[in-house]
Amino acid sequence: MPTVPLESEELDAVEDAVGVKFADRDLLALALTHQSLANEHPDVPAVSNERLEFLGDSVVGMYVAYRLFVVSPELSEGDLTIRRSQVVRRETLAIAARTLRLGDWLVMGKGEAAAGGGDRASNLADTFEAVVGAVYMDRGSDAAWGFLERSLGPHIEEAIKTGTRKDPKSLLQEHLQANGSKPPRYRLVSETGSPAELVFTMEVVIDSESVASGSGSRKIDAEREAATRALDLLKSASNPNQ
Repeated sequence: MPTVPLESEELDAVEDAVGVKFADRDLLALALTHQSLANEHPDVPAVSNERLEFLGDSVVGMYVAYRLFVVSPELSEGDLTIRRSQVVRRETLAIAARTLRLGDWLVMGKGEAAAGGGDRASNLADTFEAVVGAVYMDRGSDAAWGFLERSLGPHIEEAIKTGTRKDPKSLLQEHLQANGSKPPRYRLVSETGSPAELVFTMEVVIDSESVASGSGSRKIDAEREAATRALDLLKSASNPNQ
């Protein structure tokens, strides 16, 4: 993972992966610059991909909403909202970024790089959005939407096919109620990382017993992961031969 600005050959590789040739490659380089680089070099003007990420977030949301609206005229507003959230959530954008190997070219401070920042879901999702913002600024909306069609199209199709998924916390509560147990409780285990990159670990407690734990950049994400793991454990225990 680089800790210095990308060379011309590396930018060539990024353009090939993204499928877009930039007129202003400084925009592409900026999209691949993490805030931690500026934090470690206070003598250098603070530059990072945060502003491009802000723009890209809106472009991604608009594209996904439009695609769902056009290809799924039978869906209600509520169903469209749920499917959009499945596509634009951090985990999905991180998968798209990994497919493009954006983490390999994300320029970070040495501390962030040593901590595995190039594979952190939050960094990857933010970088993906920043690249979208850079494409939009450099080549316009058509190029940006073309890039999103290539990178997010399969995820949109998957969201349409799988239908509305219930939240793991709701599924766990329904499972417990069906088996005569009390609703689960969630408890904070730890809070680690820098203020900009917090990681929460939550555990799910069932009948006073800690059953499983999960981690995430938000407490709700950590709770959902814990609920998913707890539900898997409970189902395995009730069906030991499966």
